[in-house]
Amino acid sequence: MAHNCYFSSEWERLFTRSNYYKKLRDQAMDGNLRSSRFRSVCWKLFLKVLPDDKEKWIESSQMWRQQYEDLKNKVCSVERFTYLFHLLSPYPNNIGNCSPWNKFFQDNELRLTIKQDVIRTFPELEFFKCEKLREMMLDILFCYSRTHENISYKQGMHELLAPLIFVLHCDHQAFQHACEIESIEEVIKEVMNPTFLEHDAYAIFCQVLQTVEPWYMSRDFVLTQRGKDFLNAQPFAKCQDLNPSNVIVNKLTRIQDYILKRHDSELHLHLERLEIAPQIYGIRWVRLLFGREFPMQDLLMLWDAIFADSIGFDLVDYIFVAMLLYIRDLLLSSDYATCLSILMKFPPVPDVQYFITKSLYLREPNQYPRPPNYTYQTVNNMHSKARQLKGLYIFSQYFMFGVFNFKEFDCFLWLLDIKPR
Repeated sequence: MAHNCYFSSEWERLFTRSNYYKKLRDQAMDGNLRSSRFRSVCWKLFLKVLPDDKEKWIESSQMWRQQYEDLKNKVCSVERFTYLFHLLSPYPNNIGNCSPWNKFFQDNELRLTIKQDVIRTFPELEFFKCEKLREMMLDILFCYSRTHENISYKQGMHELLAPLIFVLHCDHQAFQHACEIESIEEVIKEVMNPTFLEHDAYAIFCQVLQTVEPWYMSRDFVLTQRGKDFLNAQPFAKCQDLNPSNVIVNKLTRIQDYILKRHDSELHLHLERLEIAPQIYGIRWVRLLFGREFPMQDLLMLWDAIFADSIGFDLVDYIFVAMLLYIRDLLLSSDYATCLSILMKFPPVPDVQYFITKSLYLREPNQYPRPPNYTYQTVNNMHSKARQLKGLYIFSQYFMFGVFNFKEFDCFLWLLDIKPR
């Protein structure tokens, strides 16, 4: 294969072979989509934005994009109408909550709320400081809120949308470069069309929210079918507990009091004794799909696995427990305040793929091999020993050539904590 056909060859390898979906899912679970130029296409497949039948990809893409185009035009038209009504209406502001006058102020307030969150999105990344991008996020979140009034907009939704846009943008950049050096199939051109970044981001976002929506609800609502299926799968969910304020609490209770207790009763008892309820730190972990706990590239690997695993994001519960087990030594040796500090600011992780491997084993120990029992302390001890050995090697070279004497070498061993005191 010629060098200038790598883009098309990756497409063929991912999407044109027999039983491609299962192989694609396996690659996502193994962390092999890290450098893929079609991660966004994979996510569309996992989240059912694109059907399994490749013959329908163009039709499905056009359908989603037209839906968003119509929706945005409708919402913007209503905004323009209410603004005109606000300026020209001779009636006082007493026509009721459903009047265009009131709707105008409600929409303005909603946009302002969303904008305040959007401008704070991933402040460490320059990509999200672009004003055009912020306007795009604002429009997507506003359109979603206006068409899902049972939930509207909740703080944190912008942090679910941002990585979706980031992945689409990266894939589009690779696509545009490939178009300059090789011939691209029509189906690729349609599915990867950068013109519809906003439309595609909205489609993926809607599918993500369809699963996580119950975790954000805070007042009476009507469950979607997927929401009902999701709740029915929870062994601790009772009929009387299916009100919105209890959905996320039930989920977190199941994670800590069932899954964690089953795999590490000592850590579970420690958290119980300290009275650290999972809601204190876990609501953020779950609602944002761990978006604040990991750097962007690590987060995308987690999302690869979460989306590929199931439409109900079942793997989230087990990644949650895998994270707790990773910091168990720190937690067991800490008091209430220190434990909370660790849980609210998760320590660095050398390889986030470990959490995926661990979570699969925790859920299905008979199907997946037991991974190494890494914890934060053991990993850092290994790194410390590696640094010691490297330092010892360098210093020994100086010693061999007579740069240092025996006494200085002995002092160096003390500093490396190799020689016992």
